[in-house]
Amino acid sequence: MHCINVGQGDSTLLEFPCGAVLIDAGAQDNAARTNLIRYLSTFFARRTDLQNTLQSIIITHNHQDHTHALRAIAEQFRVKRYIDNGQTNQAANAVWIRTNTFPPGQQIIIRQILDTDTAPSGLTDSDIDPLSCARCDPKITLLSGQKKVKPLGWSQEEFENKNYHSIVVRVDFGKAGFLFSGDLELPAIEMLLAKYSGTPLLDVDVYHVGHHGSANGTTNTFLTAMSPALAVISVGKFNSPDTRTFGHPRFSAFKQLKTAISSKRTPVIFVPIANSVNSFQVRQVSKNIWATAWDTNILVTATLDGIRSVARKSRP
Repeated sequence: MHCINVGQGDSTLLEFPCGAVLIDAGAQDNAARTNLIRYLSTFFARRTDLQNTLQSIIITHNHQDHTHALRAIAEQFRVKRYIDNGQTNQAANAVWIRTNTFPPGQQIIIRQILDTDTAPSGLTDSDIDPLSCARCDPKITLLSGQKKVKPLGWSQEEFENKNYHSIVVRVDFGKAGFLFSGDLELPAIEMLLAKYSGTPLLDVDVYHVGHHGSANGTTNTFLTAMSPALAVISVGKFNSPDTRTFGHPRFSAFKQLKTAISSKRTPVIFVPIANSVNSFQVRQVSKNIWATAWDTNILVTATLDGIRSVARKSRP
């Protein structure tokens, strides 16, 4: 799992023995987009067996900070499948990838995921989970999608917020489980918890922290269902204008993560955590909580027996 530093945005590369999948293609700005392309180029230069090919790109939701680099990636590399929740309003890159005419043999399979597609057992098929390697069979399962009908109790404002329609992605590699919740917020988190109550589908080892560590992207009940040993946050630096605007990561979410995660990170670090939108305070991070703002690119390595290591990574 390469959690790539794209500033205040999201892009995670999943590297398997026989292929690669990208979850989100965001970037804070054009400079971050260039860095993301450079990272992927260096990765494929190392993994020449993959022939510059992404088996799929899964976009959790079509906000700019999750799609800014999408077109550049599709123009630079071979992309076999594109999966999102179908919401393309004010999402130019999503519209482009759906309507662009690609050369013969390079057409992209397009999938739209609705929440009604994801049964209590989740949703998976050969497009969502395209890889089966010689010595392992990674599993990719989608747990949520676009809500076509406003759920009972939701306000119209909540229903129109793209964050609430985020695709939630579960990835299993042997005994290691990963969960990506996009920018899901309450009450969509409560809806997800109710849907998978009594199942093991939310129980994972690695939590890619929802909504860049915002106050509304993580709850104690959600963390209890996951019981993660490790959390990774995609978020911009303290001195980034976009980060200061939103105040990520928020101290309330950080406290919840610190309580839920028992394992330690070494060495202990001291970093700015937001009390509010424009108020940050330097705090100690001793638990296994990592963030692109503090650690730049982050590499989580798993074997079939579970999580092996987590480390800062300057190059893929």
